[in-house]
Amino acid sequence: MTNETKRTIRNLFGSIIKNESAIDGAKTAPWWIAIILYIVGSFLPIIPIMVNASKTYGASFVASSIYGYDQALTSCGIQMQAESYELKVQNHELIAKKDGVELTQTWVETADMNTIATYDTEINGVKTRSLNVYYSDRPRSGSTKTINSLISMIESVKYAINTNEVYNAEVHGDVATYVPSYLLLFKTGLYSKIYKVGTATAGSSTYTGFDWKHTNDCDLLETVMTVQNVEANPLDVNYVNGVMNNWRTVFNKAFQTQKTQNFWFTSGLYYGIYLVLGAFMGLMMFLLTRGKNNPNRGLNFLVTWKIDAWITFTPAVLAMIVGFIWNAAAGLAFIVLIGLRTMWLSMRQLSPMQQ
Repeated sequence: MTNETKRTIRNLFGSIIKNESAIDGAKTAPWWIAIILYIVGSFLPIIPIMVNASKTYGASFVASSIYGYDQALTSCGIQMQAESYELKVQNHELIAKKDGVELTQTWVETADMNTIATYDTEINGVKTRSLNVYYSDRPRSGSTKTINSLISMIESVKYAINTNEVYNAEVHGDVATYVPSYLLLFKTGLYSKIYKVGTATAGSSTYTGFDWKHTNDCDLLETVMTVQNVEANPLDVNYVNGVMNNWRTVFNKAFQTQKTQNFWFTSGLYYGIYLVLGAFMGLMMFLLTRGKNNPNRGLNFLVTWKIDAWITFTPAVLAMIVGFIWNAAAGLAFIVLIGLRTMWLSMRQLSPMQQ
């Protein structure tokens, strides 16, 4: 092993905590070592971001408070079966039929909306609309209005408080209104939002990116309403839980396309930001040494960039640890830590007063 190799190895380990080692390594070690440190150091902080992105699921919106959503879905499913509805996924599209006739419900305005199932919550004889299930064959985008317009139409319909009736000023007078939870099934995907019963306060919702691309051809209604070794009974907790678990599987599969897109977009975005950040920190270090009395003013941008690449590893490892411990800080941790390390080095080892 040559003396140059030994020196490089010492600087590699020393640069973890010593700025002097990072500076010496940047000046004397082969240029490709800085490239490797730059690439690896920029990648390590995005590992917790990638892990977090891979843990997102379509059914996450029904992971906590669902305000009777499971009971409502079960009862609506039983109602659709009793009224001879069919919901079949074919070639990555959802086809709805009633009595064997395919539904063609392309909404243009609110008056065109038709529910295919509803569920009311009754307390002390007072009925409140808890869930509306809609179907539309409108595509996600194109010449017709997008799925967002369907959602806007649904949420614009208000119900009179303490009733299961759509609000009408002439009939109900000056009373409070609420919005029921809803499940919107459309040809190319689905969307659902859960409201606290009898309020206009939304608890949680799915994403608009749900589709049928990862759902095998099947009878969707039969799939979600079949619970092994349990008879169909909306009053049976085991059956309701089983139906809800079936719907969770549907939501997870429907979210798979969006999940993959989010994973690569988020990971790529942060990786790009961190790569640019490394170059920016090298530029900042270069500018901080331009003072007339600074003995390091002879350092060019390439050298200061390599110095920053050599100090990247420690902030990257710390940012990765912080990202796993505190998910909310995963994106900012590396930016803060590499900034602090760069300023510390610039003010100590590259400062004219320290020289």
